Amino acid sequence: MGNIRIFLKPALLGSMALFVMQCASTAPVKELSDARQEIALAEQEDAKKHASDELDAAVSSLKEAHDQLAAGENDTAKATALAADATATKARLDSVGPFTADMQEKAEELIASADEAYAEKLATDDFESAKLLKEKGDDEHAKAKDASSSAADQGDGMTALESGNILDQYRSAYLNYQQSQDAAAKARATALAQKDQLLSSLSGAESILEKARSYEAEKTAPEEYAAAQEEIQNARDLINDDKLKDGAMSIEKSEELARAALEAALPAYAKKLKAEADLAVGSADKEFASFKRKGNQAEVQSIGEFLRAAKEALTEAGTNLEEENYEESIAESKEALRLASVVAEKTGTALAERSTDNDSSAQSSEGWKTYTVKKRRPADTLWRISGLRENYGNPFLWKRIYDANKDKIKNPNLIYPGQIFDIPPKTGPVTKPAKDDGVEDMDSDDSSDMDRENVE
Repeated sequence: MGNIRIFLKPALLGSMALFVMQCASTAPVKELSDARQEIALAEQEDAKKHASDELDAAVSSLKEAHDQLAAGENDTAKATALAADATATKARLDSVGPFTADMQEKAEELIASADEAYAEKLATDDFESAKLLKEKGDDEHAKAKDASSSAADQGDGMTALESGNILDQYRSAYLNYQQSQDAAAKARATALAQKDQLLSSLSGAESILEKARSYEAEKTAPEEYAAAQEEIQNARDLINDDKLKDGAMSIEKSEELARAALEAALPAYAKKLKAEADLAVGSADKEFASFKRKGNQAEVQSIGEFLRAAKEALTEAGTNLEEENYEESIAESKEALRLASVVAEKTGTALAERSTDNDSSAQSSEGWKTYTVKKRRPADTLWRISGLRENYGNPFLWKRIYDANKDKIKNPNLIYPGQIFDIPPKTGPVTKPAKDDGVEDMDSDDSSDMDRENVE
């Protein structure tokens, strides 16, 4: 028994020592975690594209380490996990440079896209933030490339500390690029949300061009007018294509071209309108001279005031025309035309009323005539028909023709070739008198006699 006890003691001691040694070899939890994180960073930094062999090797080693841990081979698992970590770091060093360059390029593209959408003005804060973050990324990127180049020049390989610093600098660079991309995308979206407002600002150029059109710019300044039209359409197309910055510049250009068309059209139109005002005031003056011999003093004085005002406006129109104040000249010519029209209307109305008062019992058809609307260019209008010498020689009396033919004219601005209008005398009623009753009876009797003769 004593011998047995002596034999068992060393065996028991050996088993206990082995148990203690196994307990001292713990699972490599930290090493496995570090390897997983390094592989995740390598995947994030596009190692699958730029360093696929190293990444695959790191993933394979990590799996092997887990298998070894499951088999209770803690020390072996630890060594394999460290190898997986180192391989993943190598994959990162090979891929992080190209990946950061790609992030830089994407940030530049998004900033350019935001700039094209006019974010510089329409989303200033986000746009400036995107540019600032891009600049920070560029600084970190340059430092990382310099450090990587210096380490490569040494030729002895990098220490873990050196590689860690380089990877941190690259990571800082591409994170700034990522934030820059986000800010640029937000700036672009904010700018594009204001597209409709920018389109509405085209109304300024369109309004100027419409004014130029009213001054007959299409005829007197066709090149300038066409250029402005084209630029307005170009601005609209650019904005609809999300090129708001170019669109805004095109809006400014279209306004300049529209003003150029307006300025080119003004002199000719001002001269033309002044000539029309000269004729109208001259015609009104003649009408008034004739009217003075027939009108009473109160009427003469009242209408004379309008004529004097018309002549004053005409004088101002001429003065402004000489001084090249074309818009002022146009305004005065329009006023002269308006006042001349008032004179013509009032003299005609007064004479018509007097004619009615002098002979209210009967109306004579003497002086009435007819006119057939002709198909020609320029087209016949009541204004032109009234201005013909064989009619009134005064376009401002067109309303007499309209009033005499309301049964035939639905709209005084729309008459058609072939229509036959009654043209009343220059003064007097505009209702054509019926034939004398006696004449009508005589015609009726003659007709009856003729019928009887035909029967016989």
